[in-house]
Amino acid sequence: MNTVIFLGPSLASADARAILDADFRPPVSQGDVHRATVQGARIIGIIDGYFERVPAVWHKEILWALSRGVHVFGASSMGALRASELAPFGMIGVGRVFEAFRDGALEDDDEVTVVHGPAELGYKAVSEAMVNIRATLDRAESDGIIGAASHDALLQAAKDLYYPLRDYPHILEQVSASDLSAAERSALQQWLPSGRVDRKGLDAVELLRIIADFQTTSPDPFRCQFRFEHTDAWEQVARRLGHQEAAALRDDLPQEALLDELRLDSGAFGRAMTEALARALALREAGRIDTPVAREVFRDVLNGFFVGRGLTRPDEIGNWLAAQDLDGDGLTSLIMREVKIGQVDVMFRQEALAQLADVLRVAGSYGGLSRRAARKDRVLAFLQAPAVETTGLSEAELLHWHFVERRKEVVPADLERYSAMLGLPNRFSFLALLVREYLFVQSEEKQNMDAVADGSPLNR
Repeated sequence: MNTVIFLGPSLASADARAILDADFRPPVSQGDVHRATVQGARIIGIIDGYFERVPAVWHKEILWALSRGVHVFGASSMGALRASELAPFGMIGVGRVFEAFRDGALEDDDEVTVVHGPAELGYKAVSEAMVNIRATLDRAESDGIIGAASHDALLQAAKDLYYPLRDYPHILEQVSASDLSAAERSALQQWLPSGRVDRKGLDAVELLRIIADFQTTSPDPFRCQFRFEHTDAWEQVARRLGHQEAAALRDDLPQEALLDELRLDSGAFGRAMTEALARALALREAGRIDTPVAREVFRDVLNGFFVGRGLTRPDEIGNWLAAQDLDGDGLTSLIMREVKIGQVDVMFRQEALAQLADVLRVAGSYGGLSRRAARKDRVLAFLQAPAVETTGLSEAELLHWHFVERRKEVVPADLERYSAMLGLPNRFSFLALLVREYLFVQSEEKQNMDAVADGSPLNR
């Protein structure tokens, strides 16, 4: 299960990792949910997030992740804010802070905002979140440390402070002796070290435990009940995020080194980049139309993917996955993309065919292929029903001739699937194609032998 958690000052990383096995990342900012989704996340948990100087995570990208089948959870801080706003669309909120925002008891973003240190120091908070202060003062009153009037005075003093200045010494400084007696002040100061409530931390722990339990159910992709609208604004942002993600990959993966290896073979480089462009455009279109993927379709594509590569045994599949640096989650994401690309391929097949001649001309192969096709039609004009028996070979012999003798490949184990991959309706259509090819080749060879015998020019 590919799970990404965005975590910062709400909970220590070591404590979080003890609860949940996941990919823990820094506090979320704009683009991070999009990036995690593109990278194959199936569960995303948002706890902490940036705002002000760094663009905050956008509601639209969370909706996009949901529309892509990702389960998105939120709690504690930024996660609670976004979950309270997006719960009607399927984002799952967890904890008291989320409930307070969802129910309208809290409305201000500064309730969860803190100042914290850098990643190197574990994002340690250097101010106190207002939601923590509320929970702490409520407990202090419940424990009899302060009275109701003092509770309200302290709460108002905390709310009046600019959030970077919120801590208990500053709060106590703001409350006069008339609102907080010396005895209560002293009792509260002694009680705070052990009585303080870390509401954000408790909610973060609850979120991680819920996700840990959720992982064990091997959930299906999330099914959203809304239609994601690909607005012009979203397309512009998605394109920008795509550029950022491509740049980020240079740090996470040896992309430039990989490109340098491809550049040593200009043909391989050109083919790879053309295929990459086609996949990128197909996946963008697939995201726009957002067609659901049935479980049986996914399973068929997965089986066909391995069969098409001659991988039938578990050890062969395991070795291939290891060689391609893919784990189970990575494979699932890859096959899901293959399914989506296949859907787009079917939808745009006629438009693609309209570009085929140009593709062949650019490759320099159109002339040879078109002349061969015309010559084949002339030679086989007599052939009404291209049955295997016409060749004098058995079906197995004909397949062996084409795949093994000519192409130096193995005969496909599933000829029906192989035929579908070529855009043919069934295996019989493919066999008919081979019958025509075999008879044409035999005719060409005979004509060439006759030409050699009488000194005539050979067919070209």
